[in-house]
Amino acid sequence: MGNSSSSSGQVLAPPGQQIQAPQNPQEPPYYGPNALYQFINTQVTMTTPINFTTTQMVTSNVDAYYPVLAQQMDQGFRLLTFYHIPGEVTRSGGLFSQSVNMPFQAIFCRYPQAPYQERYQLRVEKSVIQPQMIWTGIISSQSQVHTDTSHLFQTIANNTQNGGRLVCIELTGQEVMKTSFSMQRRMPMKGVDLFFEFPMSGRGENYIYNIVNAPIHVSYSGGLRPTPVVQCDWLGILAQNLGQGYRLVEIFMDETETTQQGFLTATCQQNSQWFFEKPASRAHDPTPMYQGTVVPHEIKISQSGLNGVRSTTNWEAVMQDMGNRGWELACILETPEIRYSGMATVYQKCLLFFQRPLYP
Repeated sequence: MGNSSSSSGQVLAPPGQQIQAPQNPQEPPYYGPNALYQFINTQVTMTTPINFTTTQMVTSNVDAYYPVLAQQMDQGFRLLTFYHIPGEVTRSGGLFSQSVNMPFQAIFCRYPQAPYQERYQLRVEKSVIQPQMIWTGIISSQSQVHTDTSHLFQTIANNTQNGGRLVCIELTGQEVMKTSFSMQRRMPMKGVDLFFEFPMSGRGENYIYNIVNAPIHVSYSGGLRPTPVVQCDWLGILAQNLGQGYRLVEIFMDETETTQQGFLTATCQQNSQWFFEKPASRAHDPTPMYQGTVVPHEIKISQSGLNGVRSTTNWEAVMQDMGNRGWELACILETPEIRYSGMATVYQKCLLFFQRPLYP
């Protein structure tokens, strides 16, 4: 990705600080341990409606997929992310119907060369976010979606005050509600699975979290297949926070957005929430502890048969190659940027965020 480094943080970036086509990062020798990756693919079943607070949710069956994850952690691996493979859903009767199966990939890593590695226990907590839509405008139509994430934040606070650490956040369900329409209406709640790790030794310390809200600007113009133009200061946000001694944990799209429709044009601003952490004992110490880099990657999504979709990620080799140089995956972020290939295939751009400890 180039050999330049941001002065405000330890970020290896392409020349000109722009994320270009995939290429191998050219970087100085790294003297830390290599990361060994493990990839586990599994189908997650959406259960029949369950009661959550005062609503009914169709959501993931944690009891069904948890043993698959726990088995790898018993072997000394740490979970990095539990990721829904975009595009693929096996269903009949709606996205979150009782018969829905959604493919996920669990990505783990461990460090065989490290002299000591803490073992962790995984905990999965259910939470919700609440979007609300507002429509305005006459000639041009503007819509706004505001999302209440207070329950999600409280769930994180409850699980990190006694040694727990946030691993990742995944949308895994939706509220069952009757269809209605008004100029200002509550949209269905979205179910969220939050993953936490707890050290089995009991010697873990508390971590503090810095949440950065960053807008992602998307513009569309002309044609039956307009190509989105996406703008966000990915590298700048990463550099600024790594430069303050934090490490990146997750980037979560909270569904807050503003959309402006015009004649053959549209613009959209989506909100991303970046979760950074550092030990509470270093709360006032801004010394950088990690360096980071971002690798662009494309996911192939193809129509398969009459009602099926096939997604191909092919990022396993990319991640292991990065792991051979000590890079640990922080998170995967799907972007709105796509390109078309024929009538039945699109390529969606995603960003793979990596980081590794700084060594002298």
